[in-house]
Amino acid sequence: VKKAERLLAAESFGPAWIALVAEWRLREEQTGFATSMKSHSAKARPAQVGAWVQRARAGTPEIKDVDAFARQVRVWWQDINPAWRKLSLPMAKKTGPWTFMDVPGQNGFLNVLICLKWWRERIDEESEEWKDMLEDVSWV
Repeated sequence: VKKAERLLAAESFGPAWIALVAEWRLREEQTGFATSMKSHSAKARPAQVGAWVQRARAGTPEIKDVDAFARQVRVWWQDINPAWRKLSLPMAKKTGPWTFMDVPGQNGFLNVLICLKWWRERIDEESEEWKDMLEDVSWV
């Protein structure tokens, strides 16, 4: 978790980002820092995540087209959400079963958060799309 916290450190992203990372860390703590073989679906996951995982989560992958990467992150996020949330866009903010999204450890929400970080690092200022995604991930 310490390595992941260092990877996600980005105070310049603002209080909403800092709060999201703190919430992620708290959830990891609540699970006893569980390691799990379970992971979110890789079907629509950006290829950069797979490459990063294969390199033992070292370095930062090359992202030549930030707009295409951002689209892929949003598609993947929608794909890994429960079916009952995907009935409309923006996705519904209501209660329902979250079991299969609750994936602790290095194969879970860390991958979602690192995508958000890579995306934000490559844009000059927060885009509405990035802020919307940050808000939705924080809500979940």
